Amino acid sequence: MNNSTNLLKDIIYLRIHNMIISGILPMGQKISESMLIERLNATKAPVRDAIKRLETENLVVIKPKSGTFIFSVTDKELEELLEFRFCLESSAMRLAYTKNSKFLVQQLRLILDKMQVSYELNEMNEYLKLDYEFHNTIIASSYNSYYIDAYSLVAARMAAVRVHLGSNQEHTTRSFEQHKNIINALEKDNLDVAINELLKHISPKHGAYWSITNITQPL
Repeated sequence: MNNSTNLLKDIIYLRIHNMIISGILPMGQKISESMLIERLNATKAPVRDAIKRLETENLVVIKPKSGTFIFSVTDKELEELLEFRFCLESSAMRLAYTKNSKFLVQQLRLILDKMQVSYELNEMNEYLKLDYEFHNTIIASSYNSYYIDAYSLVAARMAAVRVHLGSNQEHTTRSFEQHKNIINALEKDNLDVAINELLKHISPKHGAYWSITNITQPL
């Protein structure tokens, strides 16, 4: 297999991956090789390879005799996903703050400034991309490969969930205020308050997310 073939497979994989996390291919939708081949103007081999890769990342589900579907989550699965996410992010935030608090705050403040512009202009797609970047920055700033690898297991699924939830103005407004609260606490050197604000931002028990079944039905 030559390099151009591998590059083509990577390109097709990334295009489908981005279609999932951006909501172009929404959670629960049935897809097929033929549909993706036509939509991407691709051939069968790279599309088939991409579907296999996406299945290993739990972004697509292949059901015998039923077909291939974009992943979906139940309320319980969403709660478990968010619990896992909070454990990683809170620990990574504590580690990043300990290593270089000034750098962490500066990076997050820069992203928040961009988020404010997108929020005020009602550019929700851009806002959600920046939301994704905000939380990835917390993980990356830990400079711990184990945190980074573990977070990569759920980051794409979480991004897709955010797209569905982001269409609700109340949730987006609350989300923006919570991001500000996190940074304000860090700027005041109050890490515990920042982590508590992160908990409110992520945990469904604190009203961060409502029932996923209002958005998509589980497979």
